[in-house]
Amino acid sequence: MGAANQTNQPHARLFARVDDYIRAAERGTVAVSPFLTPAERRAAEAFLEARGFAEQTRFWGGYPTAERTCLFLVPDFYVSPDFEAAGGIPQDPERLPEGFDPAFDPYDADPTETIPDPAAAAVAAVRITGSGYRTLTHRDYLGSLLGLGLERDAIGDIVPQSDRSSVVFCAARLVPFLAETLGKVANDAVKVAPYAPPPDFVPRRAFADVNDTVASPRLDCVVAALANLSREAAAEQIRSGYVDVDFLTELRPDRAVTPPAILSIRTIGRFRVLPFAGETKKGRLRLAAKKYV
Repeated sequence: MGAANQTNQPHARLFARVDDYIRAAERGTVAVSPFLTPAERRAAEAFLEARGFAEQTRFWGGYPTAERTCLFLVPDFYVSPDFEAAGGIPQDPERLPEGFDPAFDPYDADPTETIPDPAAAAVAAVRITGSGYRTLTHRDYLGSLLGLGLERDAIGDIVPQSDRSSVVFCAARLVPFLAETLGKVANDAVKVAPYAPPPDFVPRRAFADVNDTVASPRLDCVVAALANLSREAAAEQIRSGYVDVDFLTELRPDRAVTPPAILSIRTIGRFRVLPFAGETKKGRLRLAAKKYV
């Protein structure tokens, strides 16, 4: 799809902002976006590639496998011949975090390592620690942060470290504000301090294995198996806009799922759909997936 046609899609506002970033980069300025969702990131990447700015595009969310990331669009004079080596997946397997799967996980490079500009340090982190009075959840942290009047896109990933603490990635300009202002999460008193993630920072991600068989790779068949629904009910979920494939809403029940893929079903959860593991004697496909828990 060409760049001109993309502006007719649901991400039209995002593309308008990216056009502003392009103009800034052409003037010699490093342009930095707020935190993008995975769907927004994919849309921005495609838009920038279509406009010829792929090599000037960086993403960073505070650690290499962050889900919510900021777009850094750099002037062309910052693009070096070894761009792919500097910004891609490290070739040394020992540098990859345990459980990393390039089929699903981005692996981004810290822009401060390759961009000699203050704007490269636009992402920072704080550690929020409760008293231990109660267990604090992702929802508790997010609710308290938004209660300070912050927009959601000023906050990146919220990574729990224990029942009473979490690392929150945010716009660097917010670190002093959060340290001075955030005194409670839910009804527990908390302390907020700047946090520098170690190079091997990895969030704790837990999965539950899901195995089933499906008649075909059609999306309604896969959703029915993953969500324990009838095929008709699964098709209705899809047509209602409740199913995302690789972070983009899919409305076609007959769309073929091509693993590996990330599939999200509203109220059910998110799944990593692995390559089909062959067929049964009756010709059904063996479905294997991992559900985020």
